Amino acid sequence: MAGIGGFETTLGGSSNFTGTATISEIVSINLPEINVTDIDVSSMDSASNFMEFVGGSKDPGSIECTVNYSKALDALMYAAVGDANETWTITFPDSCKWQSNGYVSNFGAGTAGPNEKVTRTFTIKCSGLPTHTTS
Repeated sequence: MAGIGGFETTLGGSSNFTGTATISEIVSINLPEINVTDIDVSSMDSASNFMEFVGGSKDPGSIECTVNYSKALDALMYAAVGDANETWTITFPDSCKWQSNGYVSNFGAGTAGPNEKVTRTFTIKCSGLPTHTTS
């Protein structure tokens, strides 16, 4: 059987936000998606009139997280929006880690309904080269 469940996956910051503690009450984490910028190098003599590309800079993506509402976490996230980069670490249940510098770029969306729990979402914009470690 391949794959693992997401239960016990954690997310924590290094200084500005959580001081190495993990964020509590996580409902889901959308993992970063690394994308490469396409550079168009087509010319009038490109083969068969097809566009040609080379890879440019890599965008390390964003971490999107949904948490159960708590007054304390809400206050921390509100205060952290736009702060300086810090190291964010996602630790998977098998102890592998994904780390990236980044800052809280978005906070506030969420849900609240008469028969639903209240949730909040936030986004961490990753910056620079991420690392992946296995143990």
